[in-house]
Amino acid sequence: MEQVREKAYAKVNLGLDVTGRREDGYHLVSMVMQTIGIHDDIVVYKTKDPNISLDIDYGGVHLATPLSAGDDNLCARAARVINERLGIGHGYFIHLTKSIPVAAGMAGGSSDAAAVLRAINRLEDAGLTTEELQELAVKIGADVPYCVVGGTMQAEGIGEKLSPLKSFADVPLLVAKPPEGVSTAEVYHALDEQETICHPDMKAICEAVSNGDVDGLTKHMGNVLMDVTLPKYPVVGKIRDLMLENGALGAMMTGSGPTVFGIYRTAQECQKAAEVVRAGGLCETVMATKTIADITK
Repeated sequence: MEQVREKAYAKVNLGLDVTGRREDGYHLVSMVMQTIGIHDDIVVYKTKDPNISLDIDYGGVHLATPLSAGDDNLCARAARVINERLGIGHGYFIHLTKSIPVAAGMAGGSSDAAAVLRAINRLEDAGLTTEELQELAVKIGADVPYCVVGGTMQAEGIGEKLSPLKSFADVPLLVAKPPEGVSTAEVYHALDEQETICHPDMKAICEAVSNGDVDGLTKHMGNVLMDVTLPKYPVVGKIRDLMLENGALGAMMTGSGPTVFGIYRTAQECQKAAEVVRAGGLCETVMATKTIADITK
């Protein structure tokens, strides 16, 4: 086998709370992570050259500044990490086709890295278990262990402590990203400076998800980072309100933003709302999709 293809799926946070901060500066979180149908495509090729090279096709993804295709790219880092683990002497050429919006709070880079780990594991017939891949993933980034398997999970610690929840698949979802860029570091710094913080009820969110209760989820869903993002990026609130005015059962920001997602009763209602949000002119990317199950099954 000389090449392997993998899909790298995006995620949204059905709930996100910040519960503290470690001495090293990393924030402690409690999140419910959910894989959705939007994905990048990755092809990994074996090469005689011992180096790792990367080519990026941006497709319809809007970027003010192109992603780095150098050694600091998460895909390249993932290839190096698993290469060292396996003791492989040859290199790889990675072709990445982007569909997940960049810097959007949807774990696009982390998912790409996880897909590279899975691809090289298959390409080399290495037989590493999911747990072993996740141990490698921790070295790359906090979201990468989750992205190795995807699905519906509660994440704690800095995001690396994962507990599977019952599948919350096939729920219609609308994703909309404005052109504004949001600095994750600035958002967390602003949260640290906030005197009053409204924490979401993560227990209720987990229970609703585990019970497949869409109405219960949309009643309790929340993202603690929205309180600090909205004043600086009012477009986030405008997109959320537009979704709620057009059939969304619930809508909020994912991650540190600026992407907003809405949950809908039917795919038809979701598609109809997508047309309205797209026509509103606030977003550079609008996609109707759905939640999906564990990507390894």
